This record gives sequence, structure tokens and C-alpha cells, in this order.
Amino acid sequence: MTRNLFDTNVFAHLADWQAQGLKTALAVLIGVDGSSPRPIGAQIGVAEDGRSVGMISSGCAEEAIIAEAIKAIDTDTHHTIRYGKDSPYLDIVLPCGSGLDVFISTRGIREMTQAALQLHETRQIAYVRYDAMADICVEDAPTHKSIAYPPDYRLHVFGAGQQLLQFAQIAQLAGYKIIAHSPDAAALEVLKSQGMEVANMTHQSRFDPTAFDAHSAVLTLFHQHDLELAALQAALNSKASFIGALGSRKTHAQRQAHLAQTPTKRPFSDISGPIGLDIGATDPAEISISILAQLIERRRKA
Repeated sequence: MTRNLFDTNVFAHLADWQAQGLKTALAVLIGVDGSSPRPIGAQIGVAEDGRSVGMISSGCAEEAIIAEAIKAIDTDTHHTIRYGKDSPYLDIVLPCGSGLDVFISTRGIREMTQAALQLHETRQIAYVRYDAMADICVEDAPTHKSIAYPPDYRLHVFGAGQQLLQFAQIAQLAGYKIIAHSPDAAALEVLKSQGMEVANMTHQSRFDPTAFDAHSAVLTLFHQHDLELAALQAALNSKASFIGALGSRKTHAQRQAHLAQTPTKRPFSDISGPIGLDIGATDPAEISISILAQLIERRRKA
């Protein structure tokens, strides 16, 4: 499966390169003097053959950071470098006028990668501590010096036809892991061929609320709304960070009446419906963009 080259977390890529016998380095944004388009903790993973993944400065200093990481691989060192404001590298200018402190290391990378992936495998947050005086350390609980890297954010998408196809494809391009549930065998075949996880569903399907964890969203995109009720009921008994359902305000009122017949741990108001920002969307692609925009807005403002 092809991974997004701008993944927030680069650990899986590092593990792939390490399995090929390549030496690797990690560059991490650990300080910002001013403003930055990327948050503290933004990473670039680098292999000794020049391959890289991730982004720290949105293109302004990536080439220099990757070159420095390759140099670190050659010398097996770790250190922090300032780029931009007050940097010794006068030829690297950040248009925003900010200074970015980037920690670059090769020490302990293999152990760190495996520890982070083990935590992500069990859907836990990996807390990574970067210390210029010691190897990188991965912990399962936060400290005042650690940066949190959650596991991949999953979208459990329920739907059929073009709306399911368009949304899943656009969301995958945005870097989300898609788990598509549908009675539409043709749509599932297309999505499976594109590397997505798929599952057939019927009116009799029931869903385990524990599958929808705090690092996931549940989205129902049906026009046949009786198909969505079991998924929404499970979502309202889950820890999903976002729940959304497609349909008109009238449909949402009918949905509320149906779901009120069975008690749930969370209130019906936890379902965003009609889902999507009001941008006047009229076709499946535009509707998908409005839904994804609302999801991103909720995640980043949380």
C-alpha cells in the first residue's frame, strides 16, 4: 500500500527502510521563534539513500534539513539546528521571518521506531522525548518534555455509490486511513483495489462500538437512511471523536426519532447532521470536500 508522503507520523516509513537494511535519521521541529505553518513535532524521516518523508517548513528548508540528516547518518550524531531567524545558515531564509529549531538524530532511531509502532498497533499515543544529551526516548505517558504522536486517524465510512467512492478517494489523498462499509459490492471492489480496507454490510449488520476509538470518526453517507442506524447507534456507544451523517434537516429529525428508541451512552447531539460545512456543495465531490473540511475543522480546534 502506498503511504502518503506528507504523513504526520513517519515511523512506518522509517521501519520500512530499516527492514531494507538502510540507516535512517529523524528530523523533528522542537521549537518555533515566531510563527510556523507546521506544528511542534512535525517530522522528516530520511534514509541513507536520500529518500525522505514528511515536512517541517512547508518547503522553505526541507532540502537543507534532509542534507543535514544524511550528514548525521554518515557521522552517527544528533544535534539541534536553527533555520531562519538568527540562524548561522544565512542562505536559508524563511519568508515568514520565523526561526525553526530542528532536532536531527540517528541514535536510537531503530528502537524508537519499533516502540512507537508497537504503541500505535494497540491504538495508543506514542510520547517521544527528544534530548540532545541522550538517545530518543518513547514513553506511553506524557511528560513536560515529550511530544505526542497519536496512531493513524481512521475514518469508518458507511455508504454506497458515487458519494462513498468520491469521499473515500478524496479523504485518502488527504492522508486518512479509510475503512469502508457498504452493501455496494462494486464500490467496495474499486476501493479495495486502491488500497483501502473494506467490509460488506447489510440491513442485518451490527457493529462493535470498541472498533470506533478516540482516534477515529464515523461517517454515514447513505441516501437509504435505514442502512445507517446500526452504525450510528454503535457510534453513540463509542469513543469516536467525530460522528457525522449525510442528509437533510428533515432526515436528521427522522434519524433522531429512530435512535431515541434505544438508549445510548452519548446524546444524539453528538451526531453532526446534516454533515459538512455549508459551502453550497451540489455534487458528490463538493459534498465530500465540505464533509472533510468540517472533520478537519473539528479535529484541529479540539
